[in-house]
Amino acid sequence: MGSPLGVAPDAPEERKTGTPADQAALLDALAEELLNDLPVDVWRKLFLGPGYDTIRFTEECSTLLACDLAASEWTETDVRTLANRFEGCVEQFGARVLMAFARPRAALEVAMLLQRTSRARLRSALVTAPCLAASFEIDGVPRQLTLGEMPRKAAGCADSTAPGSIHLCAATWRALGPVALDRLTERALVTTEYQGEEVLSASVTLAPPPRADLSTFAGLGRV
Repeated sequence: MGSPLGVAPDAPEERKTGTPADQAALLDALAEELLNDLPVDVWRKLFLGPGYDTIRFTEECSTLLACDLAASEWTETDVRTLANRFEGCVEQFGARVLMAFARPRAALEVAMLLQRTSRARLRSALVTAPCLAASFEIDGVPRQLTLGEMPRKAAGCADSTAPGSIHLCAATWRALGPVALDRLTERALVTTEYQGEEVLSASVTLAPPPRADLSTFAGLGRV
């Protein structure tokens, strides 16, 4: 099983998260979240050892990238290095990867790089929203994990996305802006879903490699 936790980038300024009761509830939520993901000895080291004093909670607007990833093509070290180059971090690694970025543009660039360098047609989703993240240290290595519904929402959007496409929620689309989005996706197919004049979501589909077995561009005159 791959590591579920991301090496944290430079931490944002800590923000108070309410009363001591609120803080205790957050610690309980974090402990429960990690209980099934960490080896027992590591969990104990964090919550019953010196790691406990390193736990902090921050609230900030983040873009989460959920992506299917073929383990045979990308190593955990390579994915973490890629995320770090774009000032993000990998929070979960396995068949499904979850990354967190402060900038939506960085998240989209990483999603596109993963697709362009993979033989498989990946399903990816970008969700931008205020997030509550826990940061802490394990054996001196800083880690980060987003709590709440946003990771599950990003994963659900990726599950419903067509292979080879990158789903953008409305907030991500607005944060990028149409001009920047056009520039970043110059050679891709971009579709936008509207309700009246309001954008509900967008999808970016990159042209598949010339020898790809399956193509979501079939019949569109792009392969």
